[in-house]
Amino acid sequence: MALSTFLLSILLVWLFRRFALQRGLLDIPNARSAHQESVVRGGGIVFVLLWVLEMGLACQFYPSAAKTLWVFFPMAILMALLGLWDDCRGLSSKRRLVIQILIACSTVFLLGGASSLHWSSTTLISLGWLGSALAVLALVWSTNLFNFMDGLDGLAATEALFVFCIGGILFWLTGALEMAYSAWILVASLAGFLVWNWPKARIFMGDAGSYFLGFLITLFALIGDRKYQLPITIWIILFGTFWFDATMTVIRRWYYKENVAIAHREHAYQRLHRAGFSPRQILGGVIVLNGILATISLGVYFEPALSGWALGLTLVILSGVYGAIEKVKPMVSTI
Repeated sequence: MALSTFLLSILLVWLFRRFALQRGLLDIPNARSAHQESVVRGGGIVFVLLWVLEMGLACQFYPSAAKTLWVFFPMAILMALLGLWDDCRGLSSKRRLVIQILIACSTVFLLGGASSLHWSSTTLISLGWLGSALAVLALVWSTNLFNFMDGLDGLAATEALFVFCIGGILFWLTGALEMAYSAWILVASLAGFLVWNWPKARIFMGDAGSYFLGFLITLFALIGDRKYQLPITIWIILFGTFWFDATMTVIRRWYYKENVAIAHREHAYQRLHRAGFSPRQILGGVIVLNGILATISLGVYFEPALSGWALGLTLVILSGVYGAIEKVKPMVSTI
């Protein structure tokens, strides 16, 4: 199944690319772009639709999975459609944020709230209404930060591959086979997309893909916590490369009194690119870092008592990497 999904994804992305070229659906380089030429955008809708199709088949063959898969995941589909709308028509930031908040609130409501979260498999943190508010904030922030980080060939797809691959293993270990299946099918679809998105990219996922993936990562984390007692700590560690860079960049820009709402090239990966590192070199570093974080997150699963130490170690590693990148000087000529 995974192999057929991978091959079908390659074919569908190729077909979409031909269609998009005919319709002029192109990403024009802007202030935060790492590319100099126009590239087809919106390709993320391919792996979204392929994933939806596979989930529909899963519900036919495994009726017991239908409740888990289709009560919550339509919200992720709505987020993808919002991104597609933004790709094709454009949305004001305020309108986009309002719709994202409404989708996130609906998701948390369907989850039954998030008044408590698992720090480890046996330790719950009671948060009351604040927990649900934080869950909504996490869904919206994850959606947008993934979109912010989607600015280098292959970067967003590679990050999602790691998160959903390890996430699928975690669900499989807990016996949540339908969740593991949904994660791994998405991995296969993303791998097919990455064939075309790997440097030098011939297609970008666009907002449809980045909104969907960013939202779905946090949704998986919340479902894992609420239904399968998978500690939220694991997902924080696993997704560390993206949320740390995006969060620190916002804090950095706020500190220097820069407008955080406008396009920029101040993310760590963008500064590396401006310093002369190629997209493939940056991706190599991200893969190594994600491998370390994946190992730590799996360690937390098998030794939940070490959650605090593992999170602390993760923050030390990410802070060290981010601090080292801060010292890298950009080239005189911008890329």
